[in-house]
Amino acid sequence: MIDTIRTVGVLGLGVMGFDIAFLYAQKGYPTLVYDTSEAAMQNLVRRRDQTIERLKKRNRISEIQIESVKKSLVAAASLSEMASAALVTEAVSESGKIKKSVYRRLRETGFTGVLTTNTSSLTRKSLLDSGEYPDEKFATTHFFNPVLYTQMVEVVRGGINDSGYATLMSFLIDLGRKPIETKDISGFVSNSVLMIYAVMALRLLEAGATIEAVDGAAKELRSLPPLFSFDSWKPSIVEDVTRVMFEFRGDDFLRSSTLLATLAKSNPSFYVGHKPNEEIYNLIEKRGAGLDPSMLKLALLTSIRIGAARTVELGESPATVDFISTEGLKFPGAPLAEIDGLGAQAVLEDLAKVNDAIPGGKMQAPDLLTAMAKERHTFFKDGQPNQAIIALLRGSAHARH
Repeated sequence: MIDTIRTVGVLGLGVMGFDIAFLYAQKGYPTLVYDTSEAAMQNLVRRRDQTIERLKKRNRISEIQIESVKKSLVAAASLSEMASAALVTEAVSESGKIKKSVYRRLRETGFTGVLTTNTSSLTRKSLLDSGEYPDEKFATTHFFNPVLYTQMVEVVRGGINDSGYATLMSFLIDLGRKPIETKDISGFVSNSVLMIYAVMALRLLEAGATIEAVDGAAKELRSLPPLFSFDSWKPSIVEDVTRVMFEFRGDDFLRSSTLLATLAKSNPSFYVGHKPNEEIYNLIEKRGAGLDPSMLKLALLTSIRIGAARTVELGESPATVDFISTEGLKFPGAPLAEIDGLGAQAVLEDLAKVNDAIPGGKMQAPDLLTAMAKERHTFFKDGQPNQAIIALLRGSAHARH
């Protein structure tokens, strides 16, 4: 355990907040939890015990850790109890307004420690624009879902001081996680790629593909099966994340699936009893005639590559994008290195084929990728990020404004 962190706190007991709190307690940290929902607080012990049983069946928790969770995961009687924590993680709804309100109330309790917000799509800058919490004690984090099974955590440092940053990174490492610093981009790196991929999967269904065909194509590519993954992501969460990302970034494709909005109302499962849920097809307003299996694979691959290129266009390092794509998202190939191997022009041609094959809103080519094709540049040169990309980034930014 980190000596400077005696007690931690977690605000919000949704899917992510509960699992983050469970992880903290599992690793031996006294963990105070608080949610304004009485039902969430009353269900804490039941959820704790259910999670313990699930992890026991999969041999992912030891007896010592079980005792630690039972001892260390404690319901706070009120928000004011968080004042004693050295570090608090906020994991409430994906709303800047709600999060900033929580920061103000937390500060009023006398809390002066390190505050992290676990967000999927909001930027650090937007959460501090009204001075709700000191910049030098604040960082944004993005634990991957499911929290208890994945190791990578994206961290936006911003203006947090050296002491607070060192404490946060040491804490995450002590949890058995792999923190990686990223730029302050809506969606971080992971969702910048993953949400394009997820929306593409829904668009393929709308175009007439079957659930098993889409996930089968992903498995042939040795990639994450997107529709199977929706059952843990939850469509309502994807709906919220893509909405916020669109508001920050203006990427129309993120909001191009009418099916997503329908699914978000009730969160039906794509698989029931390990079989595709046929009821999903009844929720599609107008279903296409279907697509060739080769097009399914090309569409999924192209969505990953376009998402990765767009993330660099927004300011992230190519090396970081490829690292998170392979080590965090577990895609078999580094998408930017793949673009370099194929050539930017070839990827743009693939994009045109995909857009022609799928009715409705089109996936837009990043200006950066178009400029790279024209100049015949690559993301990497001699094994390092290509410095010539910086000039192209300035040019694409100027073109957007």
